[in-house]
Amino acid sequence: MSIYSQQEIESLKQLDEEMTSELEAMLPEVLHNFSKEKGRACSVHSLHGTIGGKNNTYVDSIRTQFSDPNDFKAKWLEGFIAYIGDKSYSPLRNLMKDKTFRNYTLTFLERNFYRNLLARTRIKPNESLWKIWFGGGKFFWGLIIAPTFREKIWTNDVSEIRRANYMYWTVGHVMETGLIDPENNGSYKFDKLDDLLNFYRSILKRVSNSQYEKEIFDHYVEYLKCSEDPFSEPFLIPELRYAGLEVDHEHRLDFTILNSHTMDMIGFEFSPHSTHMSVSKIKDKLQKDVNSELSIKWNKEMMKRNKYFSNFGITTVTFTDDNLLNIPNCFETMKHYLSTRPKTKVNLDEQIARLENI
Repeated sequence: MSIYSQQEIESLKQLDEEMTSELEAMLPEVLHNFSKEKGRACSVHSLHGTIGGKNNTYVDSIRTQFSDPNDFKAKWLEGFIAYIGDKSYSPLRNLMKDKTFRNYTLTFLERNFYRNLLARTRIKPNESLWKIWFGGGKFFWGLIIAPTFREKIWTNDVSEIRRANYMYWTVGHVMETGLIDPENNGSYKFDKLDDLLNFYRSILKRVSNSQYEKEIFDHYVEYLKCSEDPFSEPFLIPELRYAGLEVDHEHRLDFTILNSHTMDMIGFEFSPHSTHMSVSKIKDKLQKDVNSELSIKWNKEMMKRNKYFSNFGITTVTFTDDNLLNIPNCFETMKHYLSTRPKTKVNLDEQIARLENI
């Protein structure tokens, strides 16, 4: 399930071969100078380990998005210079002043960039969203970017987050990793898209007590069926839990879209007055008491929205009574956030063409 077309894959392969040839042509001189600096005969493996061994020290490649190979190389050099500034000795301090060695290093980094193109150029998510839990009561599921079960806890294999060959929080993500079942400490996998759609409609939908939400489940399934590329569609997350696995937790959002194409984080609340702002036995209460109860309810609703924004960067759209008279219109609003894609995208061919001017 590759994100790249076959033509792009072939272009990357050709580019890799060209840069490898360039490196091989420079290698004898570079290896000689490297061995001389180290005071002993060194292998290619040792050379490459010295150049690439501190990639994550010089640049935070897990959290940083690079626009192109020059951006990656510039940030690497910036981090390298800062790092060796405090060192009494580094074999690269003198070697990087040599033009051939510097060209070798930059070509090596460029090859590394294209070998890890998706990881280098993709938008990096907020760490609080690397692992999310959703669902009501004790019936909930997890969606983790690079799931691994360590020391009786579900967490992320951080080294694999940037290598994930799917867009985060998409249908393709769910199909690749499955949904985490915390009660049985396993991953619930789907063999084909229809299996996921059946699960969404037959299991997740049935947990909801809201007729409004049930209609949204159906609309979303139909939306995926009509999509030209359903695996790239954001997974519409029901009941995103603010406190994760905590059974007694404060808040849930009715639906959430984490659009990894645009990094728009949008929550949706279905808020009829009868369930969110009603006051019981209102005829038996003074107006000030009614106002006090309404104020408490309003404060609770606003605090919920503020917390989701503060901790997750999620903005909340609220559908009130008038909106809920027309659920298809509500879903049209949601569909806008599901279907939005970047106006511009890094074009592989353009990046390859730029190599002529490096």
